[in-house]
Amino acid sequence: ADLPRPEGTEALETLGVTPGEYALYVSRFEPENNPDRVAEAWVRSSTKRRLVMLGGAPYAPELTQRVHAIADDRVILPGPIYGEGYRQLLFNSRLYIHATEVGGTHPALIEAMGAGRPVIAFDTPENREVIGSAGPLFRFDGSRALDTLITKVLEDDDLLMTLGREAAKRAEALYSWEAVTDAYESLLEGLSRPSHHKSTTRPNTP
Repeated sequence: ADLPRPEGTEALETLGVTPGEYALYVSRFEPENNPDRVAEAWVRSSTKRRLVMLGGAPYAPELTQRVHAIADDRVILPGPIYGEGYRQLLFNSRLYIHATEVGGTHPALIEAMGAGRPVIAFDTPENREVIGSAGPLFRFDGSRALDTLITKVLEDDDLLMTLGREAAKRAEALYSWEAVTDAYESLLEGLSRPSHHKSTTRPNTP
């Protein structure tokens, strides 16, 4: 979660987006990461803001083509961006959308939380464990549908501020290097303590 804060906004200028006025999605374009469903939800929503979707998959061109076909002019698809450009886009985003279904604890989700970005995540046990109560969980249909949540969250400045603050606090408490080191030290201390179990050796019998 200890991602260095970037300098400059060149990546934003290249994509034509304004700090604090766009949402960010980062993932390989694979079925279990739901890029097409995120794009569909954004297009269905009533927001006028932009969505930047970083990622792609050269070995899955059909899904990438589908995402491009779904996208309207509010959805920006620049492909993968790494390093300083990625950090610029992350730290200046208004909202981070995490839609991965599998893969356990996802580094990009933790980085977004550590950057103090408001986060919404697809409702899976793994994402629920990472995000805790620091952000809303969504589905792709029903009362917690992503398109509804997008509109609700993006236009509520107070909610966004609260979500960003809570995400940063949770990332610092659970996923900073200091927190991880403390957890390992506690584990090792527990393993090094001598056992105090009473002997269960039976007495000799004639």
